[in-house]
Amino acid sequence: MSPALRRLSITVVAVLTAVGCAGSGSGCGGLTPLPNGRYTGPKTDNALNIRLSAQGINYLNNNWRTLVEMFAPGATLNLPVACSKQNFSVIGDVYVSDQGDSTGSGRLDGKCDGKDLPANVGVKITGFSLVPGPSNTVDATVSLDIATGKIYLLNPHSLCDLKCSIDFSSSRAQPSSNTVSVTVKFSIDTKWDKLLAFDVQDINGTQVCGASGAPAKPKCFDPSDLKLDSEGGFCSSACDAADWDVVKNFVLKLISPLLQDKIKSAIEPQQCEQCGAGKPACPSVGGATSTCDTSAKVCMDTATNKCVPRFLGTEGRVSLGGLLGNFGAPTEAALDLSVAAGSTVKVDTGLTIGTRDGLQPVKVANCVPPQAPPPMTAVSSPNFDGEATPGSGYHVGVGIASPFVNLAVHQAHQSGALCLQLSSATVGLLTTGLFKTFLPSLGRLSTRDGKDAPMLVVLRPAKAPKIDIGKGTFDPVTKKPIDPLLLLTLPELSIDFYAMFDDRYARLFTLSADVALPLSLIFNGCSSVQPAIGDLKMLVTNIKTSNSEILAEDPKVLGDLIPAIIGLAEPAIGNALKPFGLPALGSFKLKVNEVKGLGAISGTAYYNHLGLYATLLPNSAACATSAPQVSAALKRTEQPKAAAMRATGQGLPVPRAILDVRALGVSGVAEFDYRVDEGTWSTFVTAEGNGELAVEHPVFLIQGRHVIDVRARMADDPHGVSEPVRVGVLIDWEPPEVELTADREHDLLQVTARDVVSSSETLRYAYKVGDGDFGEFGAARPIALSAVEQQGGVTVRVRDEAGNVADKVWKPAVVADHPDLPAQASAPSAAGCTAAGGAWLAVGALVGALRRRRAKR
Repeated sequence: MSPALRRLSITVVAVLTAVGCAGSGSGCGGLTPLPNGRYTGPKTDNALNIRLSAQGINYLNNNWRTLVEMFAPGATLNLPVACSKQNFSVIGDVYVSDQGDSTGSGRLDGKCDGKDLPANVGVKITGFSLVPGPSNTVDATVSLDIATGKIYLLNPHSLCDLKCSIDFSSSRAQPSSNTVSVTVKFSIDTKWDKLLAFDVQDINGTQVCGASGAPAKPKCFDPSDLKLDSEGGFCSSACDAADWDVVKNFVLKLISPLLQDKIKSAIEPQQCEQCGAGKPACPSVGGATSTCDTSAKVCMDTATNKCVPRFLGTEGRVSLGGLLGNFGAPTEAALDLSVAAGSTVKVDTGLTIGTRDGLQPVKVANCVPPQAPPPMTAVSSPNFDGEATPGSGYHVGVGIASPFVNLAVHQAHQSGALCLQLSSATVGLLTTGLFKTFLPSLGRLSTRDGKDAPMLVVLRPAKAPKIDIGKGTFDPVTKKPIDPLLLLTLPELSIDFYAMFDDRYARLFTLSADVALPLSLIFNGCSSVQPAIGDLKMLVTNIKTSNSEILAEDPKVLGDLIPAIIGLAEPAIGNALKPFGLPALGSFKLKVNEVKGLGAISGTAYYNHLGLYATLLPNSAACATSAPQVSAALKRTEQPKAAAMRATGQGLPVPRAILDVRALGVSGVAEFDYRVDEGTWSTFVTAEGNGELAVEHPVFLIQGRHVIDVRARMADDPHGVSEPVRVGVLIDWEPPEVELTADREHDLLQVTARDVVSSSETLRYAYKVGDGDFGEFGAARPIALSAVEQQGGVTVRVRDEAGNVADKVWKPAVVADHPDLPAQASAPSAAGCTAAGGAWLAVGALVGALRRRRAKR
């Protein structure tokens, strides 16, 4: 798989993580802090759009307890009422909340001093609902059960003090609870980089019933919910008789601002940009500047003295070189990213928020030509409700704009992240032996002393990749993609092939082509996203060959190697590509149910946005009923004959591994996906009726030992994906190379056998002396040259682990009575796979020994 997908996935991670990492600034989602603290590059609008649908709001309202936990753990608030001395007409001085300490010491002592702990007013949240309002507002209504417990009051008199307590309980009078509503208005602050801003416009329900402008019950504090009791003392019986209404109202008025402050304190930290230790310096945008209010630890606009809107998103640096440096990408390759809520906001039956976005390379790499970024053409916002699948009942929609996706891969290209070097150090053994089967002249050129030369393959994209967003449809039966979700095009991909001669790499040839790859996204569990590759019969066009004078083959046939190189690169990059998680939204997580293109582009088959539709679940909820277990075993391989693997310019046949797969423990229609050599996962498909799953992958054009990982899921519960099972497969269609060399000084016929895949220790040998039969296969044995010459020669058959065999024949030029005359070995011939051994060699050796003894006599 091309690393461009890697860049796309990182961008998607960063974009989708923006909400979950709101304002962190310290690095999340694989990002590290920016050296200067803040992003300073160019920005665009609405690369990302997020919608909370009407069904999503209803879901939050129905699961309000989970939502409330975000700002009120246990659905409770504690309001501290401190001791104070107040003067009331008629009554005189009253010490309110004269609580004393935890042991009661200092209680009702007529002093407000260090002994007095605040009276803790307990507020239990018993209901919560969100209602979209006009003019981009949202009303939050909270039902409260307020119980103050005893608040101690002391009214000092010269004769004796009145010691009383007052107790407020919402349930004392009907209705049995209080209702508080908060109106929050959303806006875009054009002064501060079009960031999303919101403020609390009104808090209703904390006024005292009967006061001027107070609403009716239950949206007010009812003095009837207050109870006054005596706390002992000679005069305290007057607590019930005295007119304490003014004191009651005062106590309620004490609670009211405390409750308002508590509500505001839950909202205000999200409104203002924070500053202080560990935070970036306060921002400056255009002509606007801000400074840090060290007491409040928020950034204040120096002109208006109002707080700066909080950066609800994430900024950071993605080290692409750190991810792909082992594959030849420049170690300094990196992108700076900024994504924040802003640009647009709309409240209708739901809530839709846009973003303010920036992405740029830290520097342009030397391996690519500098290119201007593509224009960020404005596209209309996605119509999430209008394009949702009927009856889906989605809660959250996420749309990623096509121009920003293409900006991401362009900037990744400019950073050098797409410049790759494939060698034995990165993709396993890479030698000319793997390619000379396609290009015979390469073997003749590069094989020295029977050894293949190391190779290096360098990929350099001349132009930035392009990604088109498709519909993302699948065949309802086979589940194979019909219209891929993403089509990645690598225009003018340059591939240089090198081989090592005399301790230095020499270029063999250069290929250039346009390569298109279909891509999709797999969701494991609720929100784990795994980029997947579709049908790897990729579209390769505009093939050009250059610098190939060193090879004998027609330059036109070299294009057949491109799938092999893509297949070789895909597992290497896929090994570094790990699933990423969508961010949690507070106490909820996203369960993605559908991914598709949104906003059709007129006159094309493509779309303006990559759309994700999800439902909300509590973080503790399971995403799937159950996941199956998978059983997988290699049934057979289908490999072409060696003669068919010569490059002709018409494409190479790709070997296939046929697996027997089963999903166990769960009933229903099973789907399977796979990856080869720890590369990227395929899309999920159904197996054949007999349980066969055909794996055809271009990396199988590289002979060797490969591994296939297989997973299973059920069609009606696709979020439950099994743990993978690994199956080994041997791809080897080429027989061993066999050489026979006469060593007359030691009277031996030397056998040298090499195989592209099998080691020399695993090769097996069979021998036929003269016109006899082959014996059984076994380890290599020494051959007495004079003995086999006397029997008319020997045929050596060598078999590799895949069962491929090669024969090499040694025949003397004349009869054995003239052993001093030269003999010759015939060329290898194709042979069937038979058993052999060394019995005839032993007989031949014995005959030769007897003749030598007679000659000495």
